[in-house]
This record gives sequence, structure tokens and C-alpha cells, in this order.
Amino acid sequence: MKYDIAAFDFDGTLADTMPWFNSILNTVADKYGFRKIDLAERENLRHREASEILKYLGIPLWKLPAIMTHVRTLMQDIDPSVQLFDGIADAVAQLKAGGVRLAVISSNSIENVQRVLGADTCALFDDYECGTDLFGKAAKIDRLMRRHEVAPERFLLVGDEMRDIDAARKAGVRVASVAWGYNHVDALRERKPDELILTVDDLPAILA
Repeated sequence: MKYDIAAFDFDGTLADTMPWFNSILNTVADKYGFRKIDLAERENLRHREASEILKYLGIPLWKLPAIMTHVRTLMQDIDPSVQLFDGIADAVAQLKAGGVRLAVISSNSIENVQRVLGADTCALFDDYECGTDLFGKAAKIDRLMRRHEVAPERFLLVGDEMRDIDAARKAGVRVASVAWGYNHVDALRERKPDELILTVDDLPAILA
């Protein structure tokens, strides 16, 4: 295998949370007083940075922790409607069988993550870095590397957003971007990740 650890983002990488997120976005906008958007605007925002999206929606940074907490609470109530992407469980099982240690890195809560993964897939993961973190995803990566004594070049972050690429670069590790999540594949390609994964079925071969 190319990597000793593959650390997966959750929302948009392992779990197909985007349809659910889109369904609750305007309701959350009403509650927290930010801009409502239509379907065309949502597609356009897939090409934008996280900071640009917050600016477009009119969300000040000080409101973001409360909004994220509220969204995670809502997710607990609709858990059955959020599923793993088709083929993810099999792809993860193949990686595990090939000797890769697996982790989840997410701002979502560990309870939400493990509920959606399900018991069988949960058992395949060796570690979790979940929940909000003042220092962001790069700090989560650093903690995983220290705990597992893995060199940066043997650590791969797998994510679906441009900010995942930025976090990996900050932590000095390699990064794979998946084409089925929140940011559009063209936006990810421009950011030049180390690996670009177009379909779930490609995961085991590209990481091997």
C-alpha cells in the first residue's frame, strides 16, 4: 500500500449528506438570519471556497459554531435518511483487508458518524478525530500522526472539499480529493490534490 493511514472526511466523502443538508438549509437560514438560496445557487457554490460561501450567505464567523451545533442536532433526528455512498462500505473493507489503518476526521460528532457508518463499518476504523476543534482539521491530522507514529508522506487525508486540501497542506500530509461530494470536481482539480478519485469503485486501486 502507498499509505499507512487513510483518514476519511465524513460529510460528502463517506456519507451522502448533501441532499439532506440542502433540504434543511433554508429552514436553518430562517432561524439564524442568513441568506436563502435556490438550486442554481447551490450548484454554483460547489465551485467556491468555504470562506466565500459564508460571505455569500451572509454568515459571520461568530455565528458559525451555533449553526454547526444546530445542524448536528438536526442530523440525529433524521439519521435514517442519511446513508453511506453506494460502495463505500465495500471499498473501506478492501482497504482494511489490504493493511491500511483507517480513521475518520470530521467536525461532525462521533455519535453521528458512528450511527451512519453502522456497526460493521465502524469496526473497520482504527481511530476517530471528530467534533469541533478550535485549531481545525490540521490539528486533528497532527494528533493522529503522533498517536500512530506515522510519517507525513505515509498519511493520506481523503476529502471532498477544497478546505480538506488546504488542511492537508498545512499539516504536511498527502491528500486525495473525491469527486462525489460538496465541492465540484473542477474546483478540486484546480487545487491540485495528490490523488483525484472520480468514483467510489476507484478508491481501493488508487490508494493501493
